[in-house]
Amino acid sequence: MLFSIALKLIVGLLGLLVVVRLLGKKAISEITPFDLIYTLVLGGILEESIYDDKVNIGHLLFALFLWATMIYIIERVVQKNEKINRWLKGEPSVLIRDGVLNLKEISGNHIEMEQLRTMLRQQQCFSLENAKHTVLENAGQISVLKKSEEDKVMSLMLVDQGRIQYRVLQTHELEKSWLMENLEKEGYTTLRDILYVEWSEEKGFYILTNDDVINTTYRIDG
Repeated sequence: MLFSIALKLIVGLLGLLVVVRLLGKKAISEITPFDLIYTLVLGGILEESIYDDKVNIGHLLFALFLWATMIYIIERVVQKNEKINRWLKGEPSVLIRDGVLNLKEISGNHIEMEQLRTMLRQQQCFSLENAKHTVLENAGQISVLKKSEEDKVMSLMLVDQGRIQYRVLQTHELEKSWLMENLEKEGYTTLRDILYVEWSEEKGFYILTNDDVINTTYRIDG
C-alpha cells in the first residue's frame, strides 16, 4: 500500500514536471487561465489515484500520457493558429485608451468601477483621471501608463453608474446637497447621464457621462 502510494507520487511529480516543460518558460504572472486548467486537472488526476486501490500505476501512466499528449497538441495548434489562440487564451483588453474609458471592454470582462480603481491603485495610480492607457493582460494583471508620475492625489468615488455613493459622502462628512450643487455648477442638473464622478480637494471634480466613453475593441497584439 505504502509502496503503491509512493510510486504514484513519484510518477505524478514527473508528470507535473513534463506539463511545466510543455507550458514553456513562463513566470507565474504570465500563466493564462487555460494554462492553470492544465495543471489543476492534472493535480486532480493525481489526487484521485493516490488513495484509490482500484487505480493502479498503469492507469495513472495512461492518464498522464494522454493528458500530456493533449496539452502538447493544443499548445502546437494555438502557436500556429491565431484565431484558436485568441479563443483559448484570450487577448489583452484595452480598458482605457488615451484617457477615455472603454465601457465595452470593462463590461465584457465583468469589471466594476470599484475593481478598476483598486487595480489602478495597485499600480500607484490613485485617480481614474490620471490613467492615460490601461490594459488588462491575458493572465489578469493590469498594465497602466499614467498621465503624470508626480500625481499622487487620492480621489473619492462619489457617483458610480449614476448612483450616489452615500457611504463615501458620509465618511468624509459631505452631503448629497453639496454634491448636487457642485454638479449643477459643472452643468449637470441630473444624474441620469452621469456615469462616474470622482473628487479630491486638490483637483476638484472629474466627471464622466455616457457620451465620454467608447465602446469598441482595440487589438494591440497579434
